[in-house]
Amino acid sequence: MSIVIVDDSAVVRNMLRDMLAKVAGAEVVGEFESPAPAIESIRNNPPDVILLDMQLVNGSGLEVLRAVRAAHPSVKVLVFTNFAEDVYRKRCLEAGAYAFYDKKSDLNALRQTLHGLLSAGRVN
Repeated sequence: MSIVIVDDSAVVRNMLRDMLAKVAGAEVVGEFESPAPAIESIRNNPPDVILLDMQLVNGSGLEVLRAVRAAHPSVKVLVFTNFAEDVYRKRCLEAGAYAFYDKKSDLNALRQTLHGLLSAGRVN
């Protein structure tokens, strides 16, 4: 399962990369902190899954989510953000996010979803 991480925090990107290194079958194929290079890379080489933050350098995760949905609707976008209020959750899910997680409390749920996607063979 190929995964792209899009998050403005190097600390979070490193933490996610370390977590994914322990998930058999998961491979991080790109990391970005801003929308434009992420969107360009994803359009040219779509991954199976995107781990996406809402607040990015020079933009918003919603930009990435909408661009991915338009170009590659089968890519699973898992939003992982500190902006976990219901209004953001609703916007992301309406825009096509596969799932929405709060960075403060949902890391285990994110990990379980990734394992579930791998074991169900829903991405490859």
